[in-house]
Amino acid sequence: MLLSAQIFSGSDEVMVLTERSTHYSYLIIAVLIFCLLLVSAARLRQRDVFSVLGQTTFFFQSISEQYKNGVRENPLTAVFLVAQYVIISGICIYWYNHFSLPDFNTWQTIMLIAFPAILLFYHLLIVSLAGTITGIREVIPEVNQLTLTMVQTAGIVVLAEFFFIYFQPEFIVQSKFIIAGTFLFFAVLRMIRGFYHVFQMGIAWYYIILYLWTLEILPLLIAVRLVFNSEISSWIG
Repeated sequence: MLLSAQIFSGSDEVMVLTERSTHYSYLIIAVLIFCLLLVSAARLRQRDVFSVLGQTTFFFQSISEQYKNGVRENPLTAVFLVAQYVIISGICIYWYNHFSLPDFNTWQTIMLIAFPAILLFYHLLIVSLAGTITGIREVIPEVNQLTLTMVQTAGIVVLAEFFFIYFQPEFIVQSKFIIAGTFLFFAVLRMIRGFYHVFQMGIAWYYIILYLWTLEILPLLIAVRLVFNSEISSWIG
């Protein structure tokens, strides 16, 4: 499968994007099919999974309120959809790295592809540690369940977007903004809902801001700086 496109930057420079191998196309298609199988397996395991995810993602209800209303996700369904999120997120990053990003070294490429899984694990771990250390353990299941719900829904949306974009190469320029916007939307929604739920538990807002900056935002910035130090330095000038 051949694919080419042009990206016009602020200068007169034109970047021509050309797929490097047919084997690469087969790999992407195989991963897409596998992701579809995971979503299908989740749907077979729990018929109302999309309705459940819709309510747990966009309704500002606590876990106890959801359970009272009969809104509960099957654990195996969650495993399928979390795995699907990790895979489709990694393949999106791999795809854009293959075409429109600079040629990173092997270590940087691996870190890029594994970044969604690493970030998810970090979020779950740091909330668990923070809740345990502070003694506010009720925060742990609430926020971690919210995190898992957000990545599952984001994974399904990104799969649908990427499936369409991959077979419509004329949208490659706009697609990176669409997919990046999707990830950003669910990340912001997670923060807003997380802020809301822990605030409802009586935790002061300044503690929440302190947590977000010191344990979520700052470590992420430091990690990006360490892995891509030379690239950031060249961009900054």
